[in-house]
Amino acid sequence: MQACARIRNRPAPALAAVVLALSAPLSALSPEPPQPDDELLPLLYETLDGENWRRNDGWLDPQVHWCDWYGVVCGEQFWPGLFELDAIELPGNDLSGEMTERLSALLFRLLPAGRLIDLSDNRISGQVDHFPLRTQQVDLSGNRFTGPLPGFEDEVPLIEDRRLLLARNDFEGAVPDSWQQLDLGDLDLADNRLDAGHLNAFGAVSSTEWSRLDLAGNRFSGKLSTDILSARLYTRDIGNMGGGLNLCFNDFLIDNPEVAQWVADRHVGGPDYEQCLARERQPVDATVSGSWFHPERAGEGVALMLLENGAPLLYHFGFDTQGRQQWLFEVGLAGERFFEWDWLLETQGSFNAGLRFDGDHPFVRGLAGFRMGRVAADRLHLQRHYHDLSGCGPWDEADPDQPPPELCVPPVIGDRMDYQRLTGLAGVSCDSQSSVQQYSGAWYSPDRVGEGFLIEVLPNRQALVYWFTYKPDGSREQTWLVGQGEIESHLILAAPAPGTVATSLVVDPVLQPTGGRYGPEFDPAEIRLIEWGRIEFDLEIVDADHPVFRWDSDIEGYGSGSYELERLARPMLADCEDGGSQ
Repeated sequence: MQACARIRNRPAPALAAVVLALSAPLSALSPEPPQPDDELLPLLYETLDGENWRRNDGWLDPQVHWCDWYGVVCGEQFWPGLFELDAIELPGNDLSGEMTERLSALLFRLLPAGRLIDLSDNRISGQVDHFPLRTQQVDLSGNRFTGPLPGFEDEVPLIEDRRLLLARNDFEGAVPDSWQQLDLGDLDLADNRLDAGHLNAFGAVSSTEWSRLDLAGNRFSGKLSTDILSARLYTRDIGNMGGGLNLCFNDFLIDNPEVAQWVADRHVGGPDYEQCLARERQPVDATVSGSWFHPERAGEGVALMLLENGAPLLYHFGFDTQGRQQWLFEVGLAGERFFEWDWLLETQGSFNAGLRFDGDHPFVRGLAGFRMGRVAADRLHLQRHYHDLSGCGPWDEADPDQPPPELCVPPVIGDRMDYQRLTGLAGVSCDSQSSVQQYSGAWYSPDRVGEGFLIEVLPNRQALVYWFTYKPDGSREQTWLVGQGEIESHLILAAPAPGTVATSLVVDPVLQPTGGRYGPEFDPAEIRLIEWGRIEFDLEIVDADHPVFRWDSDIEGYGSGSYELERLARPMLADCEDGGSQ
């Protein structure tokens, strides 16, 4: 009996567990939910060659919390010590390898970042097997993804400002029917190999007011009907988007006047979208390097140079909308058949001094976006998107920590045109070789960052020179000069070393174009060429990579002087030793 009494007075093991559970915190009742560092992030690192990323700070280090790994952003703490995954931001970080089904499932369906997944401009291949329904913004553009676009069967969660950017890959086939259920504010499918389902793409941007749809550079064809009119795309007169539709380089047929007007009101680059429909683009290679212009707009143009690493360096020379000289520049993105610059940069500075600074912050800002497709050996189709900031007040601050200036929504000038070749560089093919082709490239002085030269060596030993600099009057305004001369070699009879062959380039006169305006107000009859003075380059006396530059100006304020240059960029030239080219 006593033994029985003892048994009755002792809680049974199951009952004890219940009692303990009732007194324990909620977090002890169930296993912890999976965290990104359990499988997702390690698998991402291992699959996409994390050891060779440009930056991989903290990754897989047991002493560093995953919230502090480079490119990983944590959200709110939803469990003691556990955090939501807010974003994975690894654009242009040298990710490479094949996207596996398991990684795709974890990344896009099971443990997705809530706000952003940005893996753009890397070298990720394989298929995307799962649609990222639960992430607000996904950017996989500029990779090597192949196969069909992923469909889905799940219900679409309500997420505002949803964006999906899949441009510059190799997706093929149709846009899935399930995409009609999406409510995207931005869908970019440009430059893939899609050939069907364009109505599903229009349907994906039909639920959100003021959306953007880019289908350029695919293989779509057929007649566009009134079915597309339900898409709620930006018109060119709304905000500063410059339009919300791009259909270029597809074989669409538009013969319905209502549809034609609807497209014209929304198409980027202006209402004359027919210029870019039903056209084929050719592969781009080193032979695109040179200067290009439109015959009816002589006085403005671009100098394009495909660099050794395959990236396109562009200088746009022209004028702003107020008639001031202006030059814009940037290294862009290269596709098989196109070049793209999301932003071309404008600067402020001083002649013979370089960039102006606000403390440690240079006066550099994005002003325009350009997109080029090669449509013939000597013809480029150019789409321009220019923000006219002339009405936004003086540009007096560059420090991003300063209070922002009064809000200004600049008007956008969008246009498109075919540029013709003005020059072609020596050495870009095996039939255009020159003994002085090595002097082509961008040059600058480290003591004058923000101004410099572009030299285009032509096959006949002539060279076209651009000097991108500033006015000397304290206005901080840009100036660009241009001229042509011949590269000559001669023996030195005195210092520094008698018998040395010296190579020099003299440009006399150097010209300063004036009188132009950006956009529809440009009138080539108003262009005037002012003789600015003389410049000279001692290209090779002692060190070919550090030529000496001299100038002597006829214009007040510029004076004369000299300094040493360094090479900033070198163009891709043909490798002709084995008869091939690069």
